[in-house]
Amino acid sequence: MRQISDIVKSAVDAIWLSYDAETMHRGFQVLEQAAADGDADALCFMGRCFLGEQYVWSGGGFPENELRGEKLIAESVEKGSTAGILCAMRAGIEIENPPVSLQEAFESIKAQADEGDTFCAYMTANAYFWGDILEIYPEVAEKLLAKYSGDELEEAYNAMAYPLAVPYYEKSFEGGLSSGFGNYRSIFHSGLTDVSEERVEKYLRRLALAGSPACCAEYGKYLEDKFDNAAEAFRYYKMAYDKGDFLSAYNLATCYGRGYGVEENLDEAFRLYQEAAEAGDTNARFQLGNFYFEGRGNVEKDYVLSMRWLRKAYEPSADWRAAAEMGVMYQNGWGVEQDSNTAFRYLRRIEDEELLNELWEPLDTLVFTALGVAYAYGRGTGQDIERGVIYLDKAIEYGSEEAREHRRHFKKGFFGWKQK
Repeated sequence: MRQISDIVKSAVDAIWLSYDAETMHRGFQVLEQAAADGDADALCFMGRCFLGEQYVWSGGGFPENELRGEKLIAESVEKGSTAGILCAMRAGIEIENPPVSLQEAFESIKAQADEGDTFCAYMTANAYFWGDILEIYPEVAEKLLAKYSGDELEEAYNAMAYPLAVPYYEKSFEGGLSSGFGNYRSIFHSGLTDVSEERVEKYLRRLALAGSPACCAEYGKYLEDKFDNAAEAFRYYKMAYDKGDFLSAYNLATCYGRGYGVEENLDEAFRLYQEAAEAGDTNARFQLGNFYFEGRGNVEKDYVLSMRWLRKAYEPSADWRAAAEMGVMYQNGWGVEQDSNTAFRYLRRIEDEELLNELWEPLDTLVFTALGVAYAYGRGTGQDIERGVIYLDKAIEYGSEEAREHRRHFKKGFFGWKQK
């Protein structure tokens, strides 16, 4: 069986191991020339570049074009690429009557992995991890189906396949390829192998040092959560950001915002939150909304802008923090037309003891006041003076003069609570 050529391997290394956009595009040009010279595998790897961030680092700047990617991979299969056959199966591309069988393709890629090829090791591990083996070797599927069904079937397959995937993922990590690390971490969490936390940390650190932006960010988070190592966490967050991982701007922003591993700088935190928010990070969108809500650093209060960002944070994930601030703004008519019904709908989202205990100053006082007003007067909900007074009293404990003024309108008599 034909092996992947050295020229294609060099291009693959440039695209998947460099984490540098210019180097990646030079690698793509090498693939284009190899494809023009008749190399089928070059077409396969060209196709992967157009299938989105699941297949190639987004920082490389390749435009996502699924149709073009699938066409290139299908063409590679027609010309006998074993890598193309496995890639087509993984991407769900249907190929009729391929010139090479799935089993022949897998065994060819696996043999190259055993000889030390980094990307082939990754492809081999993926075949085990994702269950492609059941299609490659139907007899394996038949044996499992004869004994198991439902969740037991999946558990039995994973117990068999995960230990086989582990050494191939580790070979790919040793070669500097980080693409399979998320799957490797899932294997660790499954408890179906002897992979230890120390091994996971070792490879995560190795891949971070190799330049993987995602692994830099993840290793920084590991150092923060596991060891509270502020200086090193900040260093790895910045490495990820400097590599072009703009979602890592959020991690850096939180460091600047609280002086974690770096001198506190709210203006720099705000700038980085903007980058992360524009890159799609919902937590960063909340933070922007909060900056405008509270008027932090040199950012002046602007309830219109606050509402705009809080809505963007709330829509995909129903962020309770955004709900709390939007509820307060709707009740008071800050930056939006006053609407008691909408206000209570958001405030009710956070009305349980655990979330209320997570509130911070000054939002805690504002929320307790808003809930007190909603229940005591029956604004947006049925009137429940007793419940409203409980919230108002809580807000008064926090120093709210507004709550104190509202509290004067309610009195408990012989027949219960009444509004004066």
